[in-house]
Amino acid sequence: MIIDAHCHVWTWDIVPDSYWDELAKIVIDFFRKNNLGSPSVDEVKKNVMDPMMDPDGSKLIANMDASGVDKAFIMALDWGYGIGEARKTVDEINQFYGSIAKKYPDRVVAFAGVDPRRPGAVDILDRAVNDYGCRGLKYHPTSGFYPDSEESYKVLEKAQSLGIPLLSHMGPISKPLKSKYARPIFLDTIVSDFPKLTVIGAHMSFCWWREFVNIIAAKATTLYADFSGHQVTAKRNFSEFCHMMRDAFDEATAEKFLWGTDNPILEAVIPMKDWLEMIKNLPENAPDGLKFTKEEIDAVLGENAAKIIES
Repeated sequence: MIIDAHCHVWTWDIVPDSYWDELAKIVIDFFRKNNLGSPSVDEVKKNVMDPMMDPDGSKLIANMDASGVDKAFIMALDWGYGIGEARKTVDEINQFYGSIAKKYPDRVVAFAGVDPRRPGAVDILDRAVNDYGCRGLKYHPTSGFYPDSEESYKVLEKAQSLGIPLLSHMGPISKPLKSKYARPIFLDTIVSDFPKLTVIGAHMSFCWWREFVNIIAAKATTLYADFSGHQVTAKRNFSEFCHMMRDAFDEATAEKFLWGTDNPILEAVIPMKDWLEMIKNLPENAPDGLKFTKEEIDAVLGENAAKIIES
């Protein structure tokens, strides 16, 4: 089974407008640096971002079908306390994600987005799981909270009692979000204090990956990492990417890592189908004499994620 362990379904009203504005500026900067023109914010929103919107999940499913992906974990976002509220409430966002999982029960698993600083955060998570059908918790601490804070622990106690995993963003991020809250050391504290809670650090913590891998190896328990977002590294320098993954597997074992896309935003960097094939073919195509086994690749492409969500 192939599982995309980290992706999103977007509509304009479930993410704060301030994020769309900053994302448009990043796209404009990319266009200018690569001599592709100088579009306006409105042009980027219309021509680049609007095609990513997927109000019923059908675009996600179509891409999964075309790429050979069996299941996807979709991540709701609660950035409201950090960069302004979305047009939909947090409950409405989680209900939207849950509705997609209910529409495609064999293909999609929804993770609820909850900022633990919100009044009633524990109840928000409870509703998302028991009323809306979410099966995981998504943290995005870059909106301004530490994952191991007192408020967070109340939500994590609930997640542990519900038997659902936590997936938390890790690593640097563009403005208006804040990177300092997303260091992997905070997950070390969580897995020490919540031994029955499965914790997944997103993006292998990007440039802090080695620190994170060492923590995973030291804990050797319920801490995992997805490597969604590393399409950028793989496209820029495939050898560097392969060395990183080989080092990670050697340090913490391949059983601790999950493949993901972070789509729809990274579909333009490496399409889902190509990203999947790139990882599938590492046993044959890895450079510099690096060796990957089929068993390792099968584990990261779905076996590990399946064990987490089915446990």
